[in-house]
Amino acid sequence: MVNSIARRPELSSEAVGERKGTDLASVAVLIGIAFVDMIGFGIVLPLLPFYAVEFGASDWMVGPLVASFSVAQLLSAPFWGKISDHYGRRPLILIGLAFSAFSYALFGLATTVAVLFISRIVQGASGGTIAVAQAYVADTTAPQRRAQVLGWLSAATGAAFMIGPAIGSWAWRWGGHTAPGFVAAALCVVNLGLAVRFLPEPSASRLREARGRLAVPPLREVLRAALRGPLARMIGIYFLGMGAFTAMTAIFPLFLSERFLIDESTVGYVFVYVGSVSVLVRGVAVGKLVHRFGEAVVCRFGAALLGIGLGVGTVADTYPLLAVAITLVAAGTGTLFPPLAALISRSTSAEEQGSTLGLNQFFGGVARVAGPIGGAAVFDAFGPGAPFLAAALGVGVAFVIALGLRPAAAGSR
Repeated sequence: MVNSIARRPELSSEAVGERKGTDLASVAVLIGIAFVDMIGFGIVLPLLPFYAVEFGASDWMVGPLVASFSVAQLLSAPFWGKISDHYGRRPLILIGLAFSAFSYALFGLATTVAVLFISRIVQGASGGTIAVAQAYVADTTAPQRRAQVLGWLSAATGAAFMIGPAIGSWAWRWGGHTAPGFVAAALCVVNLGLAVRFLPEPSASRLREARGRLAVPPLREVLRAALRGPLARMIGIYFLGMGAFTAMTAIFPLFLSERFLIDESTVGYVFVYVGSVSVLVRGVAVGKLVHRFGEAVVCRFGAALLGIGLGVGTVADTYPLLAVAITLVAAGTGTLFPPLAALISRSTSAEEQGSTLGLNQFFGGVARVAGPIGGAAVFDAFGPGAPFLAAALGVGVAFVIALGLRPAAAGSR
């Protein structure tokens, strides 16, 4: 997309400065909204398996319950994107926040597994607005700054997910079963009010330029791209790594409960530690490692760390072993996924960037559905260490595939 300011040399410097200032202010508001919204998500996620078991669900049902969010998000994201192209970003973001508040209130009121499923599906469907938020950034940011601003958005959501679980455990201790859901809902209501007051709609010209950006490529094109050699290898690594990580994450609270007697009042702090390591690795270490060794080498390193961490988790029955396992897992995901996404982007021509990254996200979404379902089923059938072992084997396959990765070619020329 060509920057609309760059196409209008007749604009005065004051007008250009005003336009840039408005864009940056809008993006700052959006990042703040995304930050608070992800805090709500982090409040709920670690508590979900405990609630499900408390309401009589079998361990295997935790998988479909966790995966229902990803199913709803996967199905709704293209719908949100297309509608926002026609009716504007702001209305869709406001609607998404309202639905999020409703889903968290349902979570707080839930007394059955069925209501938990409904709350997760509603939350997942409203979570499809993340594509709208990314499009908002593209609408209001100059091309040369877009990657930087999207990085800010990602960092804000990562930091929020680090804070949310601790708030969830604190709310559970303070107010019992209903409190975490109501706290998350209250945050969304406040967030909605801030968005109504401070979040403007991108200009009509920017919206017209963006039209079609979020269109889903035809299935034939998706499959053709997926079967191309280098791209298929990268997407396969992403699919296996994401599936393994989400399989572990889905049953992690139950694992902690069975082996370490950790419950709703303390589980959030374990997630805070995992999130802290991940944010530190992604924010500090990855850039330096990629600069020195390149994306392909760092991807192999990340897959190795993730696989070893999951393997240690299989036998972790003391706090030192648990600390080693979750540190390696967090560091592994931090050094696998960001450079892999960069490698996919750099190995793709400029004309195919959108569809290729969308393809990668599609297979990532499938992994976020299959991983929790498989992990919970293995947990139910074979015990708490088995999902870690199965996930470690999957990442081992990803590591072998990663050995064939080569430096970026097409897109980096």
